[in-house]
Amino acid sequence: MKKLAYILLTLVAFHVNTWAQAPKSYSITHIVNKTIDKGEYVDDRRVDKKDKISTDNLIYILNTKKDSVRFYDFNDSPVSEKKVPNLCTLVKNQNGVLLTYQNESYSTKLNISFNDKEKTVLVGDKDIFYLNDSYYKYIRQSIGDHASIPAVIDFLEDFLINYNLDDLKYISSYEKYRHKDFKIVKAYMESYRTQASDYLDKWNVKFSYTEAGVPKYILKESTEGDKELEKKLVSAGKGVFKYTKHTNAESRLITDSEILIDTNKNTYEEKVTSLQVGLGKETRYEIKPISSKSFPSNECILTSGSISKMKSSK
Repeated sequence: MKKLAYILLTLVAFHVNTWAQAPKSYSITHIVNKTIDKGEYVDDRRVDKKDKISTDNLIYILNTKKDSVRFYDFNDSPVSEKKVPNLCTLVKNQNGVLLTYQNESYSTKLNISFNDKEKTVLVGDKDIFYLNDSYYKYIRQSIGDHASIPAVIDFLEDFLINYNLDDLKYISSYEKYRHKDFKIVKAYMESYRTQASDYLDKWNVKFSYTEAGVPKYILKESTEGDKELEKKLVSAGKGVFKYTKHTNAESRLITDSEILIDTNKNTYEEKVTSLQVGLGKETRYEIKPISSKSFPSNECILTSGSISKMKSSK
């Protein structure tokens, strides 16, 4: 009996130690941002008088391969056990990879395929990106072979809103800022108007870089001369990049932003002025990072208790 008890205790100890030493299956990135609502303006006159400040907790759960991401977004409201995370997956298919993003309001499906001879990446049915040799090799491997979602977000960073992927901008790999020789040469895109679904816009996208290889200027312009996106580098140094960005969504919503990207801390900061043209109403707000932490986990679905604990430890 003593020998049997010893064996059982040894087996229990073995399983406990094995579980304790087993690699974690997921990584959690917890980002805390402060949003400062600067109010609404009409004819440059402020309508309301007080700034409103709110705190957002963004929680991204990535599996080891980074081809699956669960995303929670909590503001100052109490945590609900019924909260369902948004889900993004990236799976290989015959032509390349298929990215699927599902949230409470909509779902997005996006095919991404590769042409090794031309060094091009086709996103969806019509959007085609021409890359230099080194960036194409990296994108072909990180997205085509390894199905990395952070690599997709980095690659499509300036067009995430066009693909309904803006929620995921905070988990970009930022690799194109870290490598001097990663360049998008040019792109061609197409899109239908939201209020005139039979009207097709055709866009040429131009890219330029500094001598150090930093993304310097992007212009997305229609064949008719309309500018939807213009992004300019203001400063760059020691892994920190500052840009101004101007967007014009079908002459209905015009937005001017100042963006600060810190690749050392993996933080994204922005100051935004947005004009609703038809209403003549302008809104202003700032999003400032408070903290950004990443740590291993065995959980892919969080409980209200674990979320509350994370929020309290910011």
